[in-house]
Amino acid sequence: MSAFPQAAISQTVNPLVGVWANGSRFVEFAPDGRMRMVLKTYYAFVYEDRDWMPYTIKPLAGVAQGDGSAQDSNVAAQSPSGNLDPASPVSNATFVLTLQYPKEKHGADIPLAVIGDAIYFRFYRKMELPASAGNATSSGSTTGNVSATGEPANGAGNAVPSATSPLDGFWIAAGNTDALRLYRSDPIQEFFCYYFRGSDYYRIRYWATDARPKAVQASFTGRNGEPLAVPKFIPIAGTLYTCVTSTGKVLRNYESGTFTGASGALTFKPSAIVFAGTAAAVREPLKYALSADGTALALGEPYLARSKVADLSAEIKAHNALRRPPRKPIFGFMKLDFHWDEIEKIRNNGVAPTEGK
Repeated sequence: MSAFPQAAISQTVNPLVGVWANGSRFVEFAPDGRMRMVLKTYYAFVYEDRDWMPYTIKPLAGVAQGDGSAQDSNVAAQSPSGNLDPASPVSNATFVLTLQYPKEKHGADIPLAVIGDAIYFRFYRKMELPASAGNATSSGSTTGNVSATGEPANGAGNAVPSATSPLDGFWIAAGNTDALRLYRSDPIQEFFCYYFRGSDYYRIRYWATDARPKAVQASFTGRNGEPLAVPKFIPIAGTLYTCVTSTGKVLRNYESGTFTGASGALTFKPSAIVFAGTAAAVREPLKYALSADGTALALGEPYLARSKVADLSAEIKAHNALRRPPRKPIFGFMKLDFHWDEIEKIRNNGVAPTEGK
């Protein structure tokens, strides 16, 4: 009998069971509630196995609907009165991974999204906003140059926006972890959320704060002059983020522009670069993945991809048994020609050995 707790989701529906990998590590999730990491050290010449640790996984609760209330992503969405919101959908692609690190009393909650054969720690959930704030997206809205194929998600989890684009709406951040480590990681301090409306987009910056959360919205003006609004506060895994300082309710700094989508990538064309560090993000198309149910969105490359390795222990043993040839010398062979007379002159304070005799 295993000494580790069983996963909160059975093996038949636990999407994490198996071996995952990226350029620096393997991660294996066993069906009996154990997880281990294998580091690819010394330029991946050696695979270092680490101890198993307990884990549990549960679905990520739904996003609060309409009222803009600040809800923790790890608990069921609630209305301001504290009651559960029955209209809040639970995504089939988002989960909370809880790791029990050694010598720690409480587990570490890590929100994640599983889209296709990839795991994302930085992802978004679609949030429906009230029509009274000008947030309702008309059923007749178009996506401009966005592809109108309307094809379903492909095997990689990518979907192409259609004429009534599934990207339309506000995508609220739901993950605040940048990596899976052998120790508890600090949450990220800032991120961007996206508001898609037709062929327009808005990139909104949120940052960690110690303010007191309230069920309020931050209002701003759309590209066509219409009023729009987003939640002022976003709590994720115990950390609170905001997009407006102090007690303000007006969003003043945000990036806007147009976007197009094709072949599983989005191309952003901002009207002006507002945030430092985002210029590079708009030079090239940005890959995106949309879950099959349309409730989870991830931008960029995944953190982990499902590995073809079936038996990780055997892979470690075989890989570490490899013997590689010695590394080629940096400098090639050189035949040295020493000028001994000059050397003797230096040794004699600049006087040649034959002089002075």
